[in-house]
Amino acid sequence: MKAMGNNHTHTHDPAEVRKIANKLSRSIGHLNKVKTMVENNDDCSDVLIQLAAVKGELNKIGKDIIKQHLEHCMIHAIEDGDLDAVDHMNDAIEKFVK
Repeated sequence: MKAMGNNHTHTHDPAEVRKIANKLSRSIGHLNKVKTMVENNDDCSDVLIQLAAVKGELNKIGKDIIKQHLEHCMIHAIEDGDLDAVDHMNDAIEKFVK
């Protein structure tokens, strides 16, 4: 995860990056299982329930990313005077919550 602002650079805590990557891997595995359910003509209600679970997992991951970004990236951006990064984050949150 790299900052998108123009005036500052930083890196993320490798442990946090690993946690998010692991959660994404689990969600990908879960989504692949849902795909198999569809291919096997499993009950549509069961497929929808599993899709809802994947959607919930992805929302939690998104919240984790937002939290990390606000606690680290945005603080550094503001300290560096990078107000474009604030606008960029606002745009990203707006797209995420749609």
